Amino acid sequence: QKYSPEQIEPPSQSALLDSTMNIEGVLLAGVPGAGGYDAVFAVTLSYDARSRVVNFWTSQSVLALCVVDDFRGVQLEEGDPRQDTSINISKLQLA
Repeated sequence: QKYSPEQIEPPSQSALLDSTMNIEGVLLAGVPGAGGYDAVFAVTLSYDARSRVVNFWTSQSVLALCVVDDFRGVQLEEGDPRQDTSINISKLQLA
């Protein structure tokens, strides 16, 4: 069995996530996958909470990429170059 001295969650990420969890409206915050310095996530309960997280992370030089739910589900947006392909695929009939 090999031991790696690298931490799964570096102390700087732990501090960032602990502070994020103290923001009103944050449900979850963590490190996805195997850890490291490459990514963190936060799940918020409102747009206001999301804004607070984005502002805090920005002050810490962390780029937030926001994803929100939509009642329409996954869909191609107007002007998406894949639309022509999806139209052709949807008309394809298998014999």
